[in-house]
Amino acid sequence: MKALVLGVGRMGTAIAHAMDRFGFHVVGMDTNPKAADNIPKKVNHEQTEDEEGNKTIGAPRNEFFIVEDADDICRGIAAQEKPDVVISSLPYHQTADVAKYCIDNEIRYCDLGGRVDVSEDINEYATKNAKKPIFTDLGLAPGWVNILAEQGCKEIHRQVDDVKMMVGGIPAIKINPPLNYATTWSVDGLINEYKDDCIILEDGKPRTVEGMEGLEKVSFKLLEGEELEAFYTSGGASHSVKSMEKRGVKNCSYKTIRYKGHRNAVGFLIKQAKLEKECLEQVFNQGCENKTGDIVLLKVEVSGGDVTWKKEIIVGYDLQFSAMQKATAFSISSVAKLMAEGYFDERKNQNRSGDITLPVVLNYSDVPFDEFNDNLKQLGIQI
Repeated sequence: MKALVLGVGRMGTAIAHAMDRFGFHVVGMDTNPKAADNIPKKVNHEQTEDEEGNKTIGAPRNEFFIVEDADDICRGIAAQEKPDVVISSLPYHQTADVAKYCIDNEIRYCDLGGRVDVSEDINEYATKNAKKPIFTDLGLAPGWVNILAEQGCKEIHRQVDDVKMMVGGIPAIKINPPLNYATTWSVDGLINEYKDDCIILEDGKPRTVEGMEGLEKVSFKLLEGEELEAFYTSGGASHSVKSMEKRGVKNCSYKTIRYKGHRNAVGFLIKQAKLEKECLEQVFNQGCENKTGDIVLLKVEVSGGDVTWKKEIIVGYDLQFSAMQKATAFSISSVAKLMAEGYFDERKNQNRSGDITLPVVLNYSDVPFDEFNDNLKQLGIQI
């Protein structure tokens, strides 16, 4: 089977690695020629074994193409055999054109998201035109944490009242005071999450709140004694707020987890000092170097009446990938594998008056939890 990975920077390379581990022929595309080095370094080579059990490492089971822009990516897709799935980790300004090309040409497509308005545009177009499954906002947050929340809603077997989703990528050891943080992904995206408004569900109605508000203490069983905090940031809830509202949930929110003190320090720089974005980027790039490795924390609480479903997950780094790479790339790859295998194709619900065709625009509730977890285990993540 063939997986096309668009953008092979930090996240795209980890996606390519995961799809290779699943046995896919991986094709990567990127506008950066240096990205070509990522594929042979990070994606496994094909191994063969003779009758005596001797293993031989052959040529990489993958390809890489340098492209100029989104239009060139579409031409590149058209010039080769149709892939079983396209996975995009492209910048948001390139995503919509590629997604719509895949929709028009009946190619299964998923992406990491990054901009609510872009994802909404893709989903609206797919609702009208798609014949193959389409899944946007499918990484860590949004993505994995939303899948966990949906599973919690299924498991409590009663009306859900409250859904709390939290995720944090933090240094494995508290460093770089007073921010107590180390950069693990796009600083530009990080700042946008802090500064942008957030949509939450409160008393059954959507409400807009400012980023970095809603500060609360957080604890993790496996990090006993470590003081953590969480606060609202944009994007992580994705379309969960709308789906939870339709389900009748009263309260639903997404928050980012950090070491204690981070929110007040960054809030001062953004809201009191009113630093320009370029200055903020300099603060994070030069003052928050990652010297200790990272961990990713996921925490979900779903409650209805007197029943509460809780899940805590910690992902660690290794010598090959950071925890943020693994948590983000491996989760989208786990769903992409199911998409490529046709799991979501031509889904129907049986009905007395006739089968009902289910939407091809996928939601987090559509992801089969056991199969998703089995795929993560193949990649070395235990739930």
